[in-house]
Amino acid sequence: MTEVNFYTGVPDRQVYACRLLRKTQAAGLRVGIWGPMRLLERLDQTLWTFEPGEFLPHLLLRGETSALLRERTPILMSDRLDELVGCQALLNFEPDLPPGLERFERVLELVSADPDQVAAGRQRFKAYKALGLKLNHHVMST
Repeated sequence: MTEVNFYTGVPDRQVYACRLLRKTQAAGLRVGIWGPMRLLERLDQTLWTFEPGEFLPHLLLRGETSALLRERTPILMSDRLDELVGCQALLNFEPDLPPGLERFERVLELVSADPDQVAAGRQRFKAYKALGLKLNHHVMST
């Protein structure tokens, strides 16, 4: 059964995503990141610069990418959910629930203190709960 982890009150979603991706990759999980391309492009840049001397292998999928490169890269990013097949965890940057979320062992949700983010996060939380999924809530700020 898919487990959903909500991280709320996140001050900077981009930087926190990098930390969470580092932790998830260290746990041996392949991670897919689903969201709008403009946000993924910013995250791609943040992953290159967030921690000097450290690199998290990742791949922003746009167009054709070799199957071998996909297989060997532990963090895949795409605005098309079907390109993230084979990932065990999904970091959702979309405002809605990912269709076919049962394909993933874990879904990760980052919610900032922005009122629109909070409202969308609450809707997703209720929807996940209605599906009977295991929910974990982590408050990142007070």
